[in-house]
Amino acid sequence: MGRSLQDKIAEMHVIDTHEHTYPYEVISGRDLSIVDILEGSYVFWATSVPKRDDYEALAKNLKRISGSTFYKSCSIAMREIYGIDIDPPKAESLAKASKLVHDAYLNKDWIRKVFKEKALIDKALLDPYWNFWGGSFDTELFSPVFRINMLLFGYSRDAKDHNGNSPYVLEKYFNMKVGSFEDYIELIDKSLEEAKRRNYVAIKSALAYDRSILFQEVDASEAKHIFEKSGSGLTDREIRLFGDFVLNRIISKAGELELPVQFHTGLALIEGSSPMNLVNILRKYSNVNFVFFHGGYPWIRETAALAFSFPNLYLDLCWLPIISPSACKIMLREIIELGLSSRTMWGGDCWVAEATYGALKLFKNILAEVLQDMISDRYLKPDEALGIASGILRENAARFFNLL
Repeated sequence: MGRSLQDKIAEMHVIDTHEHTYPYEVISGRDLSIVDILEGSYVFWATSVPKRDDYEALAKNLKRISGSTFYKSCSIAMREIYGIDIDPPKAESLAKASKLVHDAYLNKDWIRKVFKEKALIDKALLDPYWNFWGGSFDTELFSPVFRINMLLFGYSRDAKDHNGNSPYVLEKYFNMKVGSFEDYIELIDKSLEEAKRRNYVAIKSALAYDRSILFQEVDASEAKHIFEKSGSGLTDREIRLFGDFVLNRIISKAGELELPVQFHTGLALIEGSSPMNLVNILRKYSNVNFVFFHGGYPWIRETAALAFSFPNLYLDLCWLPIISPSACKIMLREIIELGLSSRTMWGGDCWVAEATYGALKLFKNILAEVLQDMISDRYLKPDEALGIASGILRENAARFFNLL
């Protein structure tokens, strides 16, 4: 009897297009426990964090959100990696899990082991927003992307993005002092050129956490006037317009450098994060390849329709499977029906290796289920389904980011 489609997909190697995996030096510097794994799996976006060693309170909080996919995917990882079941949550099993996690991270190669040996991830893209030049990370496993949020905050030396980053820390890297608007534009250009020189494979916008992702065209003279106020008495409109100008400058430069642009779309500052806000950017910069994250959830159909309309738009399903497997199944089938599977990728979008493992396991199951249903409906042939799965899990990203 031959192997099932699910088995074949489970055995596929992967290129993971989006992670925030903490370097070993960062994560091992903590008194590691199950709390760190739950936190790195988004579980505490759905419930509150009790005192670190209060496992009774932790179990109670987890029971309140037991249907959360953040929790379910983390539980899968704990069961399959560590052999311990934390679903349903019990204080005793959570305490045991903490000990197992603590001991595992005594091995400095633990992150690599989880990614490469257990999850079969050969390469992952890393967004190290806590250190924009990456800091210490496994360069064989990870390829970095450059987060550009802070560059929109150059209107004042006191302004910072939602991660607490200021563009003026870049001055020391380029041995320059920004005194004029022209200097600031030079700083932007140099930062992107340096990212390219350092083999960063893309630039990344998480601006949906800072502001609306609707960006207008703004004349350089107006942006210069705003810059020269040095942050004094600026209105919200002026701050937005300055950011609009900078974002357009960044994308124009990205086009020159042949760097693709990743955009967080959907869940964030919800009133401004719809991917439909970026239509004018897609149309204006037809020479730039864009990737929209998270299926644009909850705007999954709008996001697929945009990719169908704009050949320079690619889709990344990172995070979507652990937000809502149901939404991911709907979007995945419609992506295939629209002929967009060759422009679709997957990433974990997690902070710890265990969370990435659980997210990938869940996505592979979703992918197999959707493809098997399409085979059963006689919509796809088995070989077609395997080709689509291999493309989404590995080949599309390898081609798109020149990782072949």
